[in-house]
Amino acid sequence: MQRLASLFTSALAVVVVAAGCTDVPTEVHSMHETEASFAHNAQGGAEIGTTLGWFDGKVVTLFYNKDFFCAQPPSSGADSGCSLGAEPEVMPRGGNIPVVYVMVPLFSPAPPNLHCPVSGECINHPATMDLTRVFGAGTENASLPPHSHIIDKRVSGWWEIEVIGVTDRAVWDRIAAARDLKTVRELQEAGVGITGDIPSNLFLFFGVRP
Repeated sequence: MQRLASLFTSALAVVVVAAGCTDVPTEVHSMHETEASFAHNAQGGAEIGTTLGWFDGKVVTLFYNKDFFCAQPPSSGADSGCSLGAEPEVMPRGGNIPVVYVMVPLFSPAPPNLHCPVSGECINHPATMDLTRVFGAGTENASLPPHSHIIDKRVSGWWEIEVIGVTDRAVWDRIAAARDLKTVRELQEAGVGITGDIPSNLFLFFGVRP
């Protein structure tokens, strides 16, 4: 676990520096006319914006119009109230909630295809997260790491976050080329260069567009 924490810290620094060179769109984007109705539905003062995502071998656009949701328990030392490494106990709504898999590179140099390339800065994501259950003391209020998104459904609304760390560049390149959850599961089964699914109490709210 100490080695994983060290990899995480080093990778975070490299990805932040590389973020200024990436061409991947992130943060608040101008909305096309066909997206105007979505923009009119911003809730609770949340920003309107997009990131990219990977779905079934394709690049899709994720549209955000509502802020993230993190409730305690589980306990969190982060300003956001969000925690990694514990199952959520309070949900933003009833019923089944789909999962968005947050792919975090834990190697350097940083890959160029990050959907949220800047640490702690991504539209309607928390800026910080308590990582102590995974990375230990000193990560109680860590910046949300740079990452990409994989989904296996095309729906709108709340999404539960599960994090998957990637420690090998070749493994990341395979995921980025395939752009689907099936490939991630095959790589996890092989058990090299990738972690299992790590739960969190973080939920994001977005819709999926082609």
